Amino acid sequence: MKIVCPDKPNHNRFSVTAHVTEEWIVNETGEFQEVTGSSGEVLHRPDSQDYYVCIECNTQAKVTE
Repeated sequence: MKIVCPDKPNHNRFSVTAHVTEEWIVNETGEFQEVTGSSGEVLHRPDSQDYYVCIECNTQAKVTE
């Protein structure tokens, strides 16, 4: 996979969404209290189907396989 900024090909940092779990502390009824700080697991790593935005110029990036 290759991610490219269409405006400035030399830009090489992009924003994309990943789905990650986190560990919570809850009360006796299961209501959220706080995050434990422990890292969870990655449920979805970014792939070619995701929406990438160039951090430098805020342009939607092009993704090729």
